Amino acid sequence: MYGKKTVEERRATFPFSEAKKVVLVAFPSPYAVFEDEEDDMLKKDSVDLVGWGLNVVKTYKLPKQEYKYIAIEKIELNQNQIDSLSHILINYKLKYDKLPETYTLYAYGCYEPRNAILFLDAEDKVVSYFEICFECHHFSQLPMDKTIININTISSLPEAKKMLDLIKDFMKACGIKYGIVSNNFLE
Repeated sequence: MYGKKTVEERRATFPFSEAKKVVLVAFPSPYAVFEDEEDDMLKKDSVDLVGWGLNVVKTYKLPKQEYKYIAIEKIELNQNQIDSLSHILINYKLKYDKLPETYTLYAYGCYEPRNAILFLDAEDKVVSYFEICFECHHFSQLPMDKTIININTISSLPEAKKMLDLIKDFMKACGIKYGIVSNNFLE
């Protein structure tokens, strides 16, 4: 079920209002530890990752996080794609007008995020992002903002899976493969 905010209203809503670019990325889990043949750990943002067969397209430093996304796939969205994405993120509604008084929270499964939607400023700095693990159906939004649906609040609700499916289909249609079609980053 969708709300009725217009394209202009959605464009004026954070994070779309602050972003100069919106980018979809796929990355090895930020929690992954890579080891070489001698069992030496490699830093996640090390150039040595290229030697592991990772085609590192770009790294993104995240606000309020110690880790970076090492993007192995990156797609910059055009305005039509951004408007389609804003329709999902802003107009998608729960069955109820507001969250129920009580609901069951489900424990996260793996929470190995491999995909994200990044909102970038004019200097390509991340101003907001949605991090997604399609395996355990959990996702996180930073910074949290009340102008759009609070993804952190609903991510454990069964209804959120429908929204995640819409985001997954959108990312797949835009050409992202890792984390969507396959979880093997060496393919």
